[in-house]
Amino acid sequence: MADIADLTAIVGPPSKRASVVDWAAFEAETGLVFPDDYKAWAARYADIRLNGFLYVNRPEPGERRDAIARLDQLRPLVEEWGTIDLVDDEGAETEAPPFPIYPEPGGVYPWGSTDNGDYLLWLTDPDPGRWTIVITNGATWWHFQGSLLDFIVGVMSREVRCPLFPDDFPDGTDIQEYTPEDYERIRAEHGLGGSRQGAVRPSQGVAS
Repeated sequence: MADIADLTAIVGPPSKRASVVDWAAFEAETGLVFPDDYKAWAARYADIRLNGFLYVNRPEPGERRDAIARLDQLRPLVEEWGTIDLVDDEGAETEAPPFPIYPEPGGVYPWGSTDNGDYLLWLTDPDPGRWTIVITNGATWWHFQGSLLDFIVGVMSREVRCPLFPDDFPDGTDIQEYTPEDYERIRAEHGLGGSRQGAVRPSQGVAS
């Protein structure tokens, strides 16, 4: 299993200080217990953008509300179709039952996004050591049987390929870091309000 040292070996140590996360409050708010590898990452890094494409987000106040709002964009698609197109590592599609969506028990829960608007999700479990990764663009879904750091380290080392990502990603190991102060600056520069996601959502093209 990959750990934070493996990620640091690829992208380098953080250049900005990570704020302290109140995990007790965050987990009480969401009703979830989060994996240790995510907690280790959040203790070391601010929000990050990898190779100008893939965002990994730390928890913030109002997390449950924001997560449900983002997942509500997926929910009507799943409910309308009744099934999902699940792709394997080679991109071959099969029709499959949909994953539950948080706050349903065992539902998918967001941890990041991409510049293409992909949803980067966990498939949750009462045992946080059993959480796995689900990626979807809303139409096609891919399930990675590993942890968050297994996925990120695997993708950034090109040992794991997500069939929903561009073929040339990643073409480097560059990293951008975003603190709350950075989000305030971005909101002010672009006249935006709202949450962190509103400040740097790739579809708005305002990450800087």
